[in-house]
Amino acid sequence: LVMVGPKNSFGSWQEEFQLCFGNKLPLRVFNIHNPSYKTADEKRTALLFDSGSANLVLLNYDCLRSYLPEVQKLVGTSTLLVFDEVHKVKAIDGSNAQKALELAKNAFYTIALTGTPIPNSYTDIWNLLNILYHNEYDEFFGFTPQQLKDPSQDEINLINKKIQPFFCRTTKQQLEVPEANPDIIEEVSANDTENQLFHILQLKYAKNKLALIVRLLQLESNPRMLLNKLDLSDFADILDISAADIEDIDYVDYSEDVKQLIDSIQSTSKFRACISLAEKLVTQRKPVIIWCIFVDSINRIATALRDMGIDVACIYGQTTMEERQQIVSAFRDGCVDVLITNPHTLAESVSLHKACHDAIYFEYSYNLVHLLQSKDRIHRLGLPDGQYTQYYYLQQQFVTGEGEPFSLDARILNRLNEKERIM
Repeated sequence: LVMVGPKNSFGSWQEEFQLCFGNKLPLRVFNIHNPSYKTADEKRTALLFDSGSANLVLLNYDCLRSYLPEVQKLVGTSTLLVFDEVHKVKAIDGSNAQKALELAKNAFYTIALTGTPIPNSYTDIWNLLNILYHNEYDEFFGFTPQQLKDPSQDEINLINKKIQPFFCRTTKQQLEVPEANPDIIEEVSANDTENQLFHILQLKYAKNKLALIVRLLQLESNPRMLLNKLDLSDFADILDISAADIEDIDYVDYSEDVKQLIDSIQSTSKFRACISLAEKLVTQRKPVIIWCIFVDSINRIATALRDMGIDVACIYGQTTMEERQQIVSAFRDGCVDVLITNPHTLAESVSLHKACHDAIYFEYSYNLVHLLQSKDRIHRLGLPDGQYTQYYYLQQQFVTGEGEPFSLDARILNRLNEKERIM
């Protein structure tokens, strides 16, 4: 079994292998990120000479760019090749996608797994179908990228009819996963200072809606982030657009009056509401996971909760794989009250449903994959009958200059729900 997927999934694959086969088929794993392989040459040599006795080979998508020839030697008629979280390589002409397509050509048995197959448009299935049916795609499916991007209703009907026999969709209802509770929306009113800054940002970014979105998210979380230069390409993932479509870099030029307004806010209304909600749940002996976007938010929430005597652990991009696994194990074992993380790092391939049933969304993005994958960390197969799952969404409420209510968070959540309905 050769598995290509995100590094976060490696632990789950080993655990599930052992749960499935036990002593009947003892696990012999080859992990490309084994700490004993320190250099690229050592990894290349290990793939060639250490992997032969393994019955589970664990690789991530990025490593295919460096070691494709060596990995191709592992894939043949006696190999099951699995692409886990295959939406990671949905970008047409993406470099990782090209390597995945090349690897799949050698495979005799191939499975592609994803919980979010078509979050944006039918173009998301182009690579998926070519990975699975590279020899047959042109002859049987034959859809061009342009047809998949903007199909007519007749073309939609044809696409659905053609792909239907080639995938298996298993719903949570079929798996008899208990229904999650209705979402709880925690509305938080902005104070006068926050509203003043809201009006300033609306004027400053009236012609740049993408920058306004990011700046409002920063205002709600920690206004001091407004004083940092903003490169929008860093936020392409949360805006759910291509980085190639973004050119603007925002150089901060606020007046002294505005800087004084920013400095006067020690913690935002939304931040305090998050801390209060987390404290309430911990007091009820409920382990909590808090989802953020900004690392700044992760660290500030962690500091505030620790000051209250709450056991907190954080996982984000700079957290090593070894540390992540230790933190996840500690959270599962009840040694951590609150786990704070972001979807970029922990929204896939980690099971927390046996330890945690409450999730707080402090910040969330336009990326539907982030939301669905993060929700599935605590709502998945294995929950007993009657087990609740509760999601809390914090929503900051501003007031426009015309006296109308405005909530970016509500708009984002409505858009995500619409995307989910379309998918």
